[in-house]
Formats: sequence, structure tokens, C-alpha cells
Amino acid sequence: MSFLLRRITTTASGREIIRTSVVAGDSTIIGRDAASGIHLPDLALDPQHAQISSADGRHVRVNAIGKLGFDVDGRRVTDADIDAATGAELRFGGYRLTISLDEARDGAGAAPRIALDIVRTEELSHSALDRDEAQAFSMRGLIPGRRLSAWGFTLLVLAAFLVAPIYAYMSWRGVEQRPDRFHADQSWNSGPLSQAHASLARDCQSCHVDAFVAVTDTACTSCHTDAHDHAPAGRLANARSVPGPWQAALNRVSGAFNRPLGRCVECHTEHEGAGPMPATAQRFCTDCHADMNQRLTDTRIPNAGDFGTSHPQFRPRVATVPGANPRFERITWSEGIQDRNGLKFPHNMHLSRTNGVAQMARRLQIGSSANGPGMDCADCHRPTPDGVRFQPVDMERDCQSCHSLAFETIGGTTRTLRHGEPAQVAADLIAFYRSTPPTRPIELGGMARRRPGQFAEGQVYNIYFRERAVRPTRANDAVRAVFSRGGACYDCHTIFAPAAGNANWRVMPVVQTQRYLNHGWFDHRPHRQSRCSTCHEAGASGAATDLLVPGIATCRDCHGGEGSNADVPSSCAMCHDYHAGPEPEAPWRPAGDGAGRNGPRDGPRDQDERRRVTQITIDATRRLYAGR
Repeated sequence: MSFLLRRITTTASGREIIRTSVVAGDSTIIGRDAASGIHLPDLALDPQHAQISSADGRHVRVNAIGKLGFDVDGRRVTDADIDAATGAELRFGGYRLTISLDEARDGAGAAPRIALDIVRTEELSHSALDRDEAQAFSMRGLIPGRRLSAWGFTLLVLAAFLVAPIYAYMSWRGVEQRPDRFHADQSWNSGPLSQAHASLARDCQSCHVDAFVAVTDTACTSCHTDAHDHAPAGRLANARSVPGPWQAALNRVSGAFNRPLGRCVECHTEHEGAGPMPATAQRFCTDCHADMNQRLTDTRIPNAGDFGTSHPQFRPRVATVPGANPRFERITWSEGIQDRNGLKFPHNMHLSRTNGVAQMARRLQIGSSANGPGMDCADCHRPTPDGVRFQPVDMERDCQSCHSLAFETIGGTTRTLRHGEPAQVAADLIAFYRSTPPTRPIELGGMARRRPGQFAEGQVYNIYFRERAVRPTRANDAVRAVFSRGGACYDCHTIFAPAAGNANWRVMPVVQTQRYLNHGWFDHRPHRQSRCSTCHEAGASGAATDLLVPGIATCRDCHGGEGSNADVPSSCAMCHDYHAGPEPEAPWRPAGDGAGRNGPRDGPRDQDERRRVTQITIDATRRLYAGR
């Protein structure tokens, strides 16, 4: 036994929608309780209003459970017996139930069952019990309809977030600094600007030049005038990986809306927060560089992917030919690679903790030796003001505390030879010996042995010459001594003896390279907590030509790829600049013809002027003492 329920609703156009369901059992409950077999959501009904039952599948018995009755064919009753074959119409609040016999059963010989057609009536009486609950117990009659409300809300949103922002944008267009108050177009702002562009927070038009037009590259280059393409546009296009069909379609759509590939904002994303601008994702670079040789067959750049797994070995730029016209080459890093900078300098001797250099440094309390067993890297290598790199080693500042060039003291004033100007050194020594009356000979090695005590007392010691029993008594001997083995210049520099005379000694010029990895960026500041020896094996280097730049394996001890579990996950942008210049940075060169008179980097005119003045001084000295 079961009841067939057919709920009938009528659309605005008059079409009926019938939803059928089956209630199993000989009886069921009619009421507004959701658990009722026949649920009629009408506040005019009791939760369990009536019970309907049938014993034979044809005759129906309806009994009111509470005091409220129901209507049968227009009569108010509390119970009723109905023959389904004849039918009847029942009224429960705002619902009409029509009882009939459903003879269209599935299957041959199936017995008919009782059908209940449920229709929501729209007839409203003046009785509160008969009124529709949406009208009697809600605010439906006091507020606009859903359609009117939807249109009104849509117009409100358009006015607040489209019309008002456009009006505000057009009103303040061309104004560099807006007043510090709310402006309607700020509702379009997706987030605060980064620190780099924080000053433009009230000058939106600097980047968003035209309304409803994405930020163009010209808006960026109007301020960043030194920015340039990474490579020629055609070569960049050929280097990109071939997009799939879906990505190609997206690219065409982006281009149609003024968002072509390669825009500045693909890398430099803004409105991501008030901190530093987010670093470029690694895939932006590896899209071309991971397998570049497959598309650019003529490239000399090796493929580069994840730093921890597929990055090529470093290629430092080193001096391969020293001298006045040195030659530099980029060489793949390997053990034993040399940088021929023109110096003769043993790092291991100066960093030893037990040799004579360490003992001398402790007695003189030089730098780190004041509280340690010997010298350290920081005693000679001084960082630049920004802390990124190190300044060129300066003779007067970094070396003279041990390697003095003083040769005479007159009235408390010490005369020193000019470092980096060998011709002037020879001229000063010749002038010293040709004075009238002749002064005492220059002190030799004996004075050097007394030097530590004098230095500790604040005095400047005299220059040391070649160790020998006989002091030089002639100018030529003094000049030869200072440039020969054991002399002040010989231990650190390569000396070229003159073909004739004593005034044309030459010293091989020194080139101090300040940046070996010209196509990569390295900042020493984040590495200050590490000792220099962690990366640079200076303590084991016995020659100045040893390249102390570490290889990639040393960096990988801490650095891995962007998504790795290394101590420092590193993307390409951490070390590489997309807008890097085509020419590497020039190495530091000393001014003049000497080996290392340090100071600010001179241009060609400054160097020529220094040579001219030096030569005038030498010629005047020779003329003054000629014939004496």
C-alpha cells in the first residue's frame, strides 16, 4: 500500500510543473512539520494536522489530530470517509488536496493506488488564518520585490565601483600629488605599493596613464631610463619555449587587450604588499635558459636551470696576461686556476699564526692581532661603504704599517718614497745622495731590525734595503738596492732592470680585479656571520696568482634551487640581473706607470696628467743636481 503525491505548481506563463513522489504505508500524517509524510509549509496548520489512511487502497479515512479541522468539498469537518474512485477535494490552509484513484500503474495487472494532487492556492481571504504566511508573517509586503531589489543593487554597485572611480580618476588626472584623503578610484587598488614605489602612492597616473589600459612599458621607462632589453627582441622571441595550443590562445587574447608577452610587469609585480618588491620567479628565466641551445643553436651561453641541480660551473673573469696592457678572459672555474695580477704576495705567510709575521703583528698590535694569534683578512681587505664588495688594497693604508717606504727624518718630518712611481723613487734617492754637503747614507737592514720598537712608540721606521754588510754610499747603489732582491719593492713586485743607467727601473703594473663574476651578483653583507675562510682558502695559498674565488660546489653547501630544502632557497634573480649591461665592469687599475698607487679610479686624462707632472719633477731634479 502507498500514496502517490503529485505537487503541481504553475509558472507565470501558465505552464504546470508536476513533481511526483511516493509515500509508502497504509497511513501518513498531513502537517507543517517537516517530518510529516505530506509536508504542507503553512502557518495556518498544526505541525501534525491530520492523518490520512486507507485499508484497501480505495477507501480513504481522514481524521483531524488537533482541534483545527479541514474542508471537504467546501464543508468544514474534523473527519471524513472518501471513496477514491469518486474523488474529493480537501482544503488545508492555503493548500488544496484532490483525492483520486491512480489506475496508470506500471506493470501488467498492478492494482490502482490512491493519488493526492497538491496545489498551492492563491485565493486570499480576509481571515488571518487563510492568508498566505509570506504575507501575514514576513516583511514581503513591506519591501520591494526580488527583481526590483536585484536591479537596484546592481545599479548601486555600478555607481560605487565604476562611475564614482572613473569620475575621481578623471577629476584628478594630471595631478602629481593628490590630497591625503579617500578617493573613489582607490576601491580598485588591489594592495599597497612596494617600498620602491611607496612615494607614488598618491600619484596613480604615473603608472596608470590611460583609463582601462594596462600599465605599458613606456610608463616604466619614463622613470627607469637606464633599463633596456635583456637581449634583442627577435632573439628573445626565438629563445622562448614554444607554447602549447591553450597557452598560445591565451597569449593572443592577452595581446588583444594590450597585455603582450615580455611586459615589465610580468617580472616586476606591484600592489603585493608594502615590503620589498617580490623577486622574480625562477620559471621566468628557465623558460628560456633551461634548454636554450635547442632553439638558439649558435649561443655560447650554457643551459641553466635550477641552481642546485642544473647550473653550469662559474666562469670568473681573470687576467691571463699581466702588465701595462693586461688581457682578461672568462675561464671555467677549476682547481688551480690563476689570476695573473702582477703581484708577488703569499697569503699563507700573512695568515700564519706561528711565523715571524704573526709575531711581528702581535707586537705591533695590528688589527685583529691585538687580541688574537696573528693577522686576519680584515686587516688588509676593507669593505666598500655599502658593504657589498671590498676596496682595492691600498699600500699607504693597508700595507705601510709593516712595509714602510720611509727613508729619512728631518726635523721630525719623515720623507717617504712614492709608491707606484719608480722613476720618482730613483729621482728622490739620487737627490738624497747628491745634496751639498752630502747627508749620511740611507739606513739599511739594521734599521729594519729596530723598526718594531720604534713603531710601537709612534715613530715611522726607515725603509729597509738589501741585507749586506756594506752600506750603499752612492746614489746608484741605493737605487739598485731598493729594486733588487731583499729591497722594498722586490718582495711584492716584478722588477725590470734598466738597460743602462739607474733611473729607468720599471715595475710591472698591478691590476686588482674587484669583480670576477661579471654576469652574476654577489653581496658580502648577508655573509658577514661567516668567516672568510669558509669560502676563500687564503690560508693555503702561497702565491698571489691563486684565484681565491670559490666554485659552485662551495655555494651549494648553503644555496639550493628555488623550491629546494636547502638552507637558502635561491632563485635566479638572487644573483642575476635581467637588465645587466653588455660590458663587464672594468678592473681597478693604479694611476700612473707604477705598481699600485691606490686611490679613486682615474680616467685617461687624469692618468696622462699624472704622468706629465711626474716627468716634469724628475727632469727638474736631474737638472738641479747635474754635475754635482
